Amino acid sequence: MVATELISVRSPRKSLDQLSREARILVDAYGFAHYDRLRIRKDETLEDETLDIEEIQSHLKDAPIGHRVIYFSEVTSTMDVANQEALGGSEEGVVVLAEEQTAGRGRFGRNWISAAGKNLSFSVVLYPNSWASARIAIAATVAVVRAIRHTTGLEPSVKWPNDVLLNGKKVAGILVEAAFQNNAVRHAILGIGINVNLDPSAKLDQGYAATCLASELGEVVSRHDILEGVLEELSMVYAELKGWAYTWEEWQGAMETLGRSVQVQSGDQLEQGIAQRVDSVGNLVVQRADGSMVTLSAGDVTFQS
Repeated sequence: MVATELISVRSPRKSLDQLSREARILVDAYGFAHYDRLRIRKDETLEDETLDIEEIQSHLKDAPIGHRVIYFSEVTSTMDVANQEALGGSEEGVVVLAEEQTAGRGRFGRNWISAAGKNLSFSVVLYPNSWASARIAIAATVAVVRAIRHTTGLEPSVKWPNDVLLNGKKVAGILVEAAFQNNAVRHAILGIGINVNLDPSAKLDQGYAATCLASELGEVVSRHDILEGVLEELSMVYAELKGWAYTWEEWQGAMETLGRSVQVQSGDQLEQGIAQRVDSVGNLVVQRADGSMVTLSAGDVTFQS
């Protein structure tokens, strides 16, 4: 299965009536209400904004994710720290967040650059069952896209399998690493990196054109609001994993890869063709020039002109 990104719905913002029944129940239960409001703050002091961890924990105290946030000014990798938390028996939904990572990583072992006070880099401890673990990356991408849309009004798209884009440039990435015990998933660590106010000339993930929310919006964006929004959405989509259809539709709707000429590097395998569809577990189906089809479970996609 693939880690991915998503969301879609080209309309501005969904009302609560348009949300799935499960999501409406969660909105009521946790008191989340950012669906009908933009929370952009036009305040230059946000350049030096300090994340209010206590406020976030208080707001999410009854939510599955974000009720406890472990904060670091600097750490090697939030993925590694979260993994140690899981191995030590940490409760589910704990978030490990760092202002700066000295050894942050993305997919395929790429370096993930996180500038202090500019980006959001955090990881979440999860204990999914086997079928849910295969859906985490897709659900998380939906959460990130929703949060960006609802907080800024911007419309992200998704490049298979897990790049969140704005105007064709990468603004966020998702990484899931699972640990196994007795042939079953013991725990999973979900890593999320979002370019909020980082200089867009910097490289977000080596080899990719990057942007940030502030650059696309034309003003500084509150990291606090983005973080809180993502954790709210994560709580909802994670609790909804059994009711998969709605999340799946959002993921496919945001996928800008489909119908395009692509080159996909999957390990030692290089495939070229037209991206036709994604199957029920998130694999990408590509039609080669000779008409044959190939199904790819993971890979690095490059759009061809």
